[in-house]
Amino acid sequence: MRKLVAAILLAAAPLGVTADDKDPAPTLLDQFLGLKIARNAEISPSGTHVAYRTFQNDFKNDKDMSQLWVVPIGGGDPVQLTHGEDSVGDIEWSADSKWIAFMRGGKLGFIRAAGGEPMMPEFKIKGAGSLIFSADGSAMYFTAGPEDKKLIEAREKRYGSYNVVREDGGYRHIWRVALNDDMSFDGKAEQLTKGRDFSVTGFSLSPDSQKVAFVTWPSPHLADLLKGRLYVMGAGGGEPKLIDDDYGVKSTPVWHAEGGKLAYTNATGFPTLSDIIIRPAEGGNAQTIDMPTYDPNIVQFAGDTILFGASERTGLGLFQLNAKTSDIQRVGVPKNFSYGFSVSHDGKTRAFLSTTGNTLAEVTVASGENVTTLTNLSAQITDMAKPTRELITWQSDNGLEIEGVLTKPVGFEEGKRYPLYVRTHGGPTGTDRPLMSGSRSIYHPEVLAAEGDGALVLQTNYRGSAGYGEAFQTSNLKNLGIGPARDIVAGVKMLVDQGLVDTEKVACLGWSQGGHISAMLATYSDICTAAIMGAGISDWRTYYYNTDITQFTTEYFDATPLADDAVYAKTSPVTYIDNAKTPVLVQHGENDARVPIANGYQFRQLLLDKGVEARMIVYSGMGHGPSKPKTRRAITEHALSWFREHLFAADKAEFVYPVEAEKEGEKAEK
Repeated sequence: MRKLVAAILLAAAPLGVTADDKDPAPTLLDQFLGLKIARNAEISPSGTHVAYRTFQNDFKNDKDMSQLWVVPIGGGDPVQLTHGEDSVGDIEWSADSKWIAFMRGGKLGFIRAAGGEPMMPEFKIKGAGSLIFSADGSAMYFTAGPEDKKLIEAREKRYGSYNVVREDGGYRHIWRVALNDDMSFDGKAEQLTKGRDFSVTGFSLSPDSQKVAFVTWPSPHLADLLKGRLYVMGAGGGEPKLIDDDYGVKSTPVWHAEGGKLAYTNATGFPTLSDIIIRPAEGGNAQTIDMPTYDPNIVQFAGDTILFGASERTGLGLFQLNAKTSDIQRVGVPKNFSYGFSVSHDGKTRAFLSTTGNTLAEVTVASGENVTTLTNLSAQITDMAKPTRELITWQSDNGLEIEGVLTKPVGFEEGKRYPLYVRTHGGPTGTDRPLMSGSRSIYHPEVLAAEGDGALVLQTNYRGSAGYGEAFQTSNLKNLGIGPARDIVAGVKMLVDQGLVDTEKVACLGWSQGGHISAMLATYSDICTAAIMGAGISDWRTYYYNTDITQFTTEYFDATPLADDAVYAKTSPVTYIDNAKTPVLVQHGENDARVPIANGYQFRQLLLDKGVEARMIVYSGMGHGPSKPKTRRAITEHALSWFREHLFAADKAEFVYPVEAEKEGEKAEK
């Protein structure tokens, strides 16, 4: 189971730069944040078109903006189907490939694939998603919250607003609404599953649309995700039949092309890979296919073949599994990074996103050996002078082989020692890949590589990272933070020994688990000149008692803090605070439920108590990660300012008043 300033030149600002303050010259960071990128690729059942969403940071309204596009497979330019200031969410093709359903601004819409004005029927159900058309197009299925609005309103009328921890809200159920030929509603939507015994996390319709298979948790809270259950019921509702209640987190089931069987994945723990389960839809004995190398995302189940997407070390691709022999083969172009697969109804054509590493992800289709790229989003970066990325390996302290991505600046000179940014991914089951950053990123390696007169960026796939098999992914059990820190220290030492790194200019930064590891590097080791703990864990005990996903630590440590305080202490940066000398900037979201903000306050105060420089920025209203454009910009610009101060002797980072106020009358003149 499982985130050049002078050297890079653009002939013109890339598409999508929306500088609300009309900056005369967008920075390199602005240029990356302004990129328009593809989010997904959904092929029509007929295999003739691909619908996809683009993403763009909308700085004017400070929100994420996605729009719906469609492109013909046989040739022709992409066509934008939706416009305006409301972002498009889930999308789904009708069975006849004539309509595309989408969510926008909390409303359900339909638009013809040929274009035209969208059809927006009156829709009062909040939080709808996971749209699926019936096979004959006569109904739409979706998930949404239960009809408990009046009960909540009655509670608030008497008592005001409050939250019952891990008991309140968020339950999701399956709904159905009948459709007319013009996509208007034929009657009211009906709720097919009900109650507070479970919350639906995913569902699928049988090929004949007579049955619904769905996965649940006991509640909508992450603390219950390993208690997944699989049910099957009639498409019109009724009493669901429990098919699988084995312990683990289950994926949305995929029906066999001929019906009768289901394929899905089940992982029995956070660090473990998911096995593939094949089970009769009526229940009964299951076939379990052990997956020690790949963590599969099932795309299609037909005949004896299961197609699934997965990581292979730093790669991304499509694989086919023979369910009889368990043999696995890679499908498609091995050197490309391909993901987000969908398959036409006849199984002959696949749509997906693909990149070579130095391009943006493009909407791509493959039929047999023929591969066609349908978009040209990479035109935005044609004139960009790009840094180089290469995969490197080294031995850690325990002999384990570690792989990482080393980014070298434009104009890299052999024999020169460079500043080094140690940028660490989260997860811990994340994977850093030799890919170009997108507009949803923070701490872009391309931006970091442009700092000073050029810098190196090291991204380490430390022990516990995904893509390297289950043995590697579980090699950090009872060793979170400290084991990965040793892996990174060994990598930095190798680069230093090779004469590449200026040891007086080493920056350590990361977010979530990466922030935790950066804090560990700043206390357990002495390699960092300065560090950033982004939404990181400073004390696993503080984390355990406050997080919304309590069982994460018991999965990795096999104990609660009361049962084994020693393992919690060994892996916590606060334990090594007496060693701390590295200045640290703490960046954290105000409403972070995953890694509660107490971790940030605790680490900051401990550093100050030891006489070590520490500053902290709290991002208002933010959860565990940024969901607004201006916050993405703030996080990265704050990081750049912090490291310019400590690596390049710039003035003290100005976080309180970083922008000059407009003079009176200046707005009127613009």
